[in-house]
Amino acid sequence: MLKNMIPTEMSVKYNESELSATFPNGSAIELKGADNEDSLRGIGLDFLVVDEFASIYDNWSVYHEVLRPALADKKGKVLFIGTPRGKDSFYELWLKGQRHDEGWKSWQFKTIDNPYIDKKEVEEAKASTPDRYFRQEYEASFEGFVGLIYPELCKNHIIPKFDIPAEWEKVGAIDPAMSGRTAALFGATDTKGTLYIYNEYYELDVRVSEVVSSLNKIDKIDRWLIDPASKIKSRTQQGQLYSLWDEYSDRGIHAVTGENDVNAGINRVAEYLKTHKLYIFNNCRNLIWELERYHWAESKESIKGEVKAQPFKKNDHLCDALRYMIMARPKKGSIAPKKIPKNSVAYIEQQREIEAQDWRSKWN
Repeated sequence: MLKNMIPTEMSVKYNESELSATFPNGSAIELKGADNEDSLRGIGLDFLVVDEFASIYDNWSVYHEVLRPALADKKGKVLFIGTPRGKDSFYELWLKGQRHDEGWKSWQFKTIDNPYIDKKEVEEAKASTPDRYFRQEYEASFEGFVGLIYPELCKNHIIPKFDIPAEWEKVGAIDPAMSGRTAALFGATDTKGTLYIYNEYYELDVRVSEVVSSLNKIDKIDRWLIDPASKIKSRTQQGQLYSLWDEYSDRGIHAVTGENDVNAGINRVAEYLKTHKLYIFNNCRNLIWELERYHWAESKESIKGEVKAQPFKKNDHLCDALRYMIMARPKKGSIAPKKIPKNSVAYIEQQREIEAQDWRSKWN
């Protein structure tokens, strides 16, 4: 196609194996596939066109680690083209242009805007295609992932923060890492069993001692849960095998290992969302960001049929922590005792009842 577009009278050297065309002035156009990111490495690009950016696996890393450095020498420009696939990194780029961030512009075109597309074809597609798919594929709309794990999540689940009553049980959940992202959530349950996620911790490449220090500064927790994989003894200290769980325990966080049945946990979280037993404070931005993008990996078919659906394992650290917390069935918070004036009849009766309860508990 490129050869057909270039006038034959130009003395252009083509390299069929490298899919390149070199012009008399030394300029070159090269076509490359993104299936092998190493093949994209190069230097001194004046202009780069990335087509179907949303479909490139791990596209953000490919751009920052491979393509972006190639543009640096000549301060080259880049054009990202593609069909939306949910609110992913392509969506983030589009937002930069919509916000008028310095150096960024973005546009959005519908299929019907293309003069070479028959409008009747678009109308027929609209009549036979589910609304969400049509908006995404034909109207360039950034829809929520078609395979979104928590479609129940809505703006009503995100609430302004308030002071947590002292009598509510506070529970925390940690998704630890030896290297990489360590994430933790702080939750509290009211007297009806409704769970409120009121704070979060989200840091990259930190030691356990730093994590524990930061968690203790955020709040004191009644009960901690942790990824069961943390009990794997994979490091050595003073000649002994140690686990992440051991390190947290040595520093005062004696966490219970969470239930790691992923599908059961996802169903449980979805149930909490559906029944409005889960609310998230709006300061928990990383958790909200993860939940809005948490989606199923594309299933592949095998000889025995379709492979069981699995969550896409990326940017899900706080989602995992939320599963551990909810699968532990947080206890209901207690009701604060009413203040009764001393020397009143009600106060004397209350004290007698407390003494009776103490006696019964000792007898039992």
